Amino acid sequence: MAAKATKNAKSEPLNGKTSKSPKPASSMEELLAVSGHNPKGLLRGGKIEGIVVEVAPRALVLDVGAKAEGLVRDVEFEVAKTYIRTLKPGDKIQATVVVPEGEGGYVLLSLRETAENFIWDWLVEKQKSGEEVEARVESATRGGLSVNVGGVLGFVPTSHLGSGVLDNPSASTGKNILVKVIEADRAKSRLMVSEKAVSEKEFLHQQSQVLAKIRSGEKFVGRVTKVINFGIFVEITKDETPVEGLVHVSEISWQKTGNPAEVFSEGDEVEVIVIGMEGGKLALSIKRLQENPWEAAIGKYEKDQQVAGRVTKTGDFGAFIELEPGVEGLVHSSKMGEQTLTEGQEINVFIEDIDQKSKKLSLGLVLKAVPVGYR
Repeated sequence: MAAKATKNAKSEPLNGKTSKSPKPASSMEELLAVSGHNPKGLLRGGKIEGIVVEVAPRALVLDVGAKAEGLVRDVEFEVAKTYIRTLKPGDKIQATVVVPEGEGGYVLLSLRETAENFIWDWLVEKQKSGEEVEARVESATRGGLSVNVGGVLGFVPTSHLGSGVLDNPSASTGKNILVKVIEADRAKSRLMVSEKAVSEKEFLHQQSQVLAKIRSGEKFVGRVTKVINFGIFVEITKDETPVEGLVHVSEISWQKTGNPAEVFSEGDEVEVIVIGMEGGKLALSIKRLQENPWEAAIGKYEKDQQVAGRVTKTGDFGAFIELEPGVEGLVHSSKMGEQTLTEGQEINVFIEDIDQKSKKLSLGLVLKAVPVGYR
């Protein structure tokens, strides 16, 4: 009977206090902590070195020194696939723990950080070597294509799309295309690639040979291919090969040109002269085919001469006054007093100074009335 009582009696802690029931584990880490089992002290987010055991088609197996092997699979495998392709059994690599002990006891790992370092170094190398790389088209926009190159998001501007893709960019979405890296800047997370450099490389090579033959001072009749806020692109032809150049807004006319679209449209025929090369493109000019108004104005104006003009621009600095097409002078704000000028206003000024070297005129306002206190 006594034995039975002993059997049914509740055991008491040695210190005489009743222990509280532990809270149920809410995560894999807490479960491992409660059970007292933690393979090699692994925690989610921790860094670990592993040795490649097997590179399978959809998974990477690593020996991480735990009771079970480490796995890189599913999404983690896909994002690091380009890097994983370079690995072989025996390679030592660093991984990040995702789940210390997953299904089947495996340690689930990520190579995102290691792969990202590798991919950016790889992209820089490809930019230097000019080798072609494969990119997956994610989406098409008005400005070009968004692509994924080895897990890094990049962009193909419209100007770097070959005619085959340019006709219908949206049709490339979801497809793989070959491109060349033209800019890989990890600090700015900026990746720019060119599809045209691959699909039209023979034509581009021919263009580069023609560009090498063109000299400053050559004149051409060309066709406007694009009008933008800072100038116009003009296509000219040499040796039966079309090449494109830029007429900067400052090279359109000796007069100030505000918006090139108010002067030109795509398809317009224009005469241009080559003035150099900038960024691998021809630098062209329209105004240099015309006489510089300043050359004639030098002997036309003299100091203290009174002339009529029109206000073309105002600001904190003062006002620019056009004396004739292509010839402007500045009335500095310190010379304006309380007088306010507006663009388009006709006004009389006098010439304070002529700087022939820099082609600048300093102007003053012609007083309409004697200032108060003047003697």
